[in-house]
Amino acid sequence: MSQIKLQIDNNDIVQDVNVGYLSTDSTSASGSILLDSIAEFAINQILILGKLGQEKSEIIKTHTATAPSGSTVTLNSNTLYAHNRGEEISIVKWDQYELSNAPTATGSKTLLTTTLGSGLIAIDPTRNETLYYDTEYSSGGYFIRKKNSITGVFSDYSDYMPYSGHVSNSVGGVIQSALTTLNETIDTVITKDFLIEALNEGRADLDNGLTVEKWSFRTVFDYNAGQAIPGQNKITLPANMRESATFKNLLSLRIGKDQLPLVKVDKRALNRWYQGIAKTTLNGVVTTGDPTIVLTSSGDFDDSGNIVIAGESVTDTLDTVAYTSNNLSTTLSGVTDIQAAGHSTGMLVWQGASFGKPLEYTVDNGEIIFSQPFDDDSAGENIWIDYYKEREDIDSDADLLDEPNYKMYVPYLRFRMKELRDTSMKKEDDNDYKSWIEKRDAAIKKEYIAQDIRLTIDLP
Repeated sequence: MSQIKLQIDNNDIVQDVNVGYLSTDSTSASGSILLDSIAEFAINQILILGKLGQEKSEIIKTHTATAPSGSTVTLNSNTLYAHNRGEEISIVKWDQYELSNAPTATGSKTLLTTTLGSGLIAIDPTRNETLYYDTEYSSGGYFIRKKNSITGVFSDYSDYMPYSGHVSNSVGGVIQSALTTLNETIDTVITKDFLIEALNEGRADLDNGLTVEKWSFRTVFDYNAGQAIPGQNKITLPANMRESATFKNLLSLRIGKDQLPLVKVDKRALNRWYQGIAKTTLNGVVTTGDPTIVLTSSGDFDDSGNIVIAGESVTDTLDTVAYTSNNLSTTLSGVTDIQAAGHSTGMLVWQGASFGKPLEYTVDNGEIIFSQPFDDDSAGENIWIDYYKEREDIDSDADLLDEPNYKMYVPYLRFRMKELRDTSMKKEDDNDYKSWIEKRDAAIKKEYIAQDIRLTIDLP
């Protein structure tokens, strides 16, 4: 019968745990242990006696009713092995793994039941990984959840782990390549968290190259950033746009099916479109028939006249409202002609604005600001942009690296592992560090963004 070896990294169960130390030797088949301090110990806890990954380490539970006292911690069963004075005793959250098969990363999960029944296996504390040989499935992949057998609580599901192994451009694939070629393994020193953090640091080192502000492999084309709403003059940029405070990473902006590109200008140039225009927001809900409207500020508005209230959605229209007096602080009185639907607090209010389809735009603090607010005829038209996205940190084996030359991170990780093992190592003498620098600099030098550079001259 064919079988697939499943390897589950144990090391995260001992991250950020409370640790005590044996104050005296403990014999095998002992029902209690003596510790230097019992401050963090209590009934119904899961303990690891000994260091994870070492022979004769074992998982055991504290007693269900007898609380630790003095220096004694009473156990719920007898120990299997003898343990020496000074050994670590760790309080952990989990003592079991639940295994499920799935055909794909988004497919339905099915517990492994042929040999496991409930899908549960005990965590093996004598190794840095728990092994299980699956004879039930030979395709797809698996998910794991950690379980606390005392409380019945489960952790979140792990990332999907394909039976065929991680693809080469995945985090897991790059990490495994570095481990294998260096003949290293995940343990309590070289942890998965360390390798993922190191990989993020290497990617940041590449990304922060002085001559690179844009990467061709991080372009996003034809992104629908939103729709035109009558009376609105701005939209929010995508959260993953690189350096969204300015428009230097915004390639193009087009509106509607005509796809006519708008011209980017700086904020000072855009301000000229709004000269002589009053703008504020509603400070409270407005309903039809209200005799007054309270604004955030009415100081820039005429003593009497008309205001235009912007819509909230693409189905709304501009609402022109008349008023007869203004206290020049917040309140307009003698109000008439409010739309039946009324308006929510915070809606834009204009006076003197020309509504239409804007010709220019700028970017300020994560927003696109247009040269004029949209009119009713523009309602619903899509706003299309092309932009460069920022690097996203990875946090799991299944994440894919978007860099086409991802293999350059293998020597970087090898160097980081050697440096962790030997703090006296000089990186300038290490061949893997030299290889990383060479590959990093080569990637920066050959980068070609494949976009035309066009200059726009803004004449005063």
